[in-house]
Amino acid sequence: MRSHAGKGFVCLALGMSAALVQAQATSGSAERGHQLYMDKYCFSCLGTVGQGGERGAGPKIAPSQWPFEAFAQQVRHPRQDMPRYPAKYVSDEALKDIHAYLVSIKPGRVAKDIDLLSQAP
Repeated sequence: MRSHAGKGFVCLALGMSAALVQAQATSGSAERGHQLYMDKYCFSCLGTVGQGGERGAGPKIAPSQWPFEAFAQQVRHPRQDMPRYPAKYVSDEALKDIHAYLVSIKPGRVAKDIDLLSQAP
């Protein structure tokens, strides 16, 4: 017989992880992060709200559940085709701000909750 204690631990860990991401995001400014995201041309590959780039230019990165450390690791030492952004070009403070912006982006509404899309022809 399987124990359900492991499932409870996983749910607790996921809840704590989401809370940790939110707490880390408060160390940066979402407003400054949005401006930096645009100024550093992040949007050109990742979309203006992190929705992913056209024709596979970049992955969907928002709404973000990435802990700051994972986000910073990807920016500083990226996997695959993303260019590397050392602190010389994007400071640690700027990374915190950009991360705060990405975490602040809320998920879009599902189609069934959009009046125009749910109306029968």
